[in-house]
Amino acid sequence: MLRIPPGFRLERGPGTLVVARLEMQGAARELGLLERNGLDQLFRNHEPGETGRAATRLVPLPGGAQTLIVRRLHHGGWLGGWLNDRFLSPKRPIRELVVTASLREEGVPVPVPALVAGLRRRGFWRLGYATVFEKTAIDAQRWLESKPGASDIASGARALGKAVRQFHDAGGHHADLHLKNLLLLPGDDGEPWGMVIDLDGTRFILGMTPEERMTQLMRLFRSVVKRNVVENIGARGCAHFLSAYCEDDRALRRAMWRSVDVELRRIAIHRLGYWRRRPAADAT
Repeated sequence: MLRIPPGFRLERGPGTLVVARLEMQGAARELGLLERNGLDQLFRNHEPGETGRAATRLVPLPGGAQTLIVRRLHHGGWLGGWLNDRFLSPKRPIRELVVTASLREEGVPVPVPALVAGLRRRGFWRLGYATVFEKTAIDAQRWLESKPGASDIASGARALGKAVRQFHDAGGHHADLHLKNLLLLPGDDGEPWGMVIDLDGTRFILGMTPEERMTQLMRLFRSVVKRNVVENIGARGCAHFLSAYCEDDRALRRAMWRSVDVELRRIAIHRLGYWRRRPAADAT
């Protein structure tokens, strides 16, 4: 049985389903998502969003008040080459919908979950997951690549550190925490604020240990190394991030710091792999 979060409703069509926020149900019908080829047509007819493993589309809602970013679900790893975008059930994106809605209910800065759409064909589901598109946001990788100044680095790093701390305190354990899964948005007071996105595979671990927290943060730092923006954020930027994450909790900082040597050794191993692959990448 599918678990539908409060404030959402499941509708079915011929070989299709849509789980949408109550206020977006009419828009989902107008977009044709309950029709047999509605999801495929949506991806054919709308502007591409950010590139990545899965295709995305920017879809203005009827009336123009909001835009959705719709992500086509795709298997990763060894399953990716075999099953591609075919799933046995629509449970995976609905789980992401439930997780995201639950975290927002706790006040965690995550996207506004909008809907899940699915089309069943030959026993398999093809699925799309949508959140409300944040037009003023920039992901952390693009932000660092723009080489912000020292004051912007300080405020941006603090905003991201605070957002990740809120995410962890609520029990969120991200399946793939990297730079492009963190957004910076301008605040009303002139200070930026952070958002954690792409919660596919996120689990709840209440009472995360300092070691588990540090493992997540160092996975994020690995993406800084891998994407070659270490110098852009610098030691001061990293310090601002960690300071905002730990706030005044010195016990947490000390406990996390005890596991840093193990994590740094892991990064050294990964860094060697990045270095070995870089000449081939540079040659293309």
